[in-house]
Amino acid sequence: AREAWNPAQEDVDAAIRRRTGGRGADVVLVAAATGGIVEQAVEMSRPGARILLFAQTAPEQTFQLSGASLCAGDRTLLGSYSVSVDLQKEAAATIWSHDFPVEQLISHRLELDKLNDGIGRARRPAEGSLKVMMHPQR
Repeated sequence: AREAWNPAQEDVDAAIRRRTGGRGADVVLVAAATGGIVEQAVEMSRPGARILLFAQTAPEQTFQLSGASLCAGDRTLLGSYSVSVDLQKEAAATIWSHDFPVEQLISHRLELDKLNDGIGRARRPAEGSLKVMMHPQR
């Protein structure tokens, strides 16, 4: 990151808008877990932005977003927990590079009626199982 802000000391959204001419952030890395932080990340990002969540691992933590903020805003929301603190910088650089073959990480694409199977595969990955993607529109 070129810059970082402490939300306890300043209005992060306003700071980002000043730095981007009102456009919003191209990339947002969320490495903290607190109420409202995911919604804030989406609000401060520009249309077409990529948002990476590292810390949203507690089952009771939820967030609420409008479909339009993601779909009509063409934003990518990606969650990851499979990287150590020592490798985060390298992993983020790799994931956000436009040359990275993200599609190859998805080992299973399942229709919505196979949701239980998808959850089972995600909970107990077998060899060759990386990421499971559900396709409700199929």
